[in-house]
Amino acid sequence: MSKTTAAIYNMIALINPAALPALRIAATFFFLIYLGGGAYVFRNRHRFFERDPNVDNDVPAVRHIRVEVVLIPWLVLTTLILILLISLWLA
Repeated sequence: MSKTTAAIYNMIALINPAALPALRIAATFFFLIYLGGGAYVFRNRHRFFERDPNVDNDVPAVRHIRVEVVLIPWLVLTTLILILLISLWLA
């Protein structure tokens, strides 16, 4: 078991068992809001990441990098939050 995994298990072990159901529901609710925000950005990606006439040298490669700068951290955070949420539900 890695050091990070042990720290997560220790943190979950210290949670009061009486508060665990409320924490599970609240964490799931906020995770769904987080996913909804990601869906909003995805649906409006053309408005956020397409060509801007006010920017010089706004070439397709730069626009692609803009998408990557937002998408890669969002995917990493989503994966980490989902793993933590699953471990909270299984505790």
